[in-house]
Amino acid sequence: MIKKEKGRNKYSVSDHIFAITVVSFMCLAIISLPFLLFYSVMHLISLTTDVRINSFGTFSSIKIILKFFITTLVITGVVDTIFSIILNRSKRILGFLSEALLMLAFFYFYVLIYSLMSNEIVMTDKGRLYVSLFLFLMYLSIHVVYIGSKRLYELIVKK
Repeated sequence: MIKKEKGRNKYSVSDHIFAITVVSFMCLAIISLPFLLFYSVMHLISLTTDVRINSFGTFSSIKIILKFFITTLVITGVVDTIFSIILNRSKRILGFLSEALLMLAFFYFYVLIYSLMSNEIVMTDKGRLYVSLFLFLMYLSIHVVYIGSKRLYELIVKK
């Protein structure tokens, strides 16, 4: 009978520091890159006359858009889950299109209510349309990334 030795791999302190640093940067990128994209587009939309962000500087603007971003994420997650359960989303295109149209209507009404209730982001009708279309495009991009990553996963697993 062969006795297996249960020895531990010897990792140096530098290996642990490197691993912690890489994981920290990955987590930071996963969290910050979507917000930076959201902030950049909202800032570009606010350069038009249709959307105005009432802020005193860059930090105040970031705070206002971060609040809008977090609120949008939470409410969109809840509404998307509810729509998926109600529609019992099939893998057919009709189920996806009906959910997408409902989400577009939701985004418009969400932006309408948010802009009426908040004095920080003031929008005209065209501005509400711009912001809701941007939110809808971000929503669709999540589905595109999901489909692409699913296919990539299947290719990797089949090998």
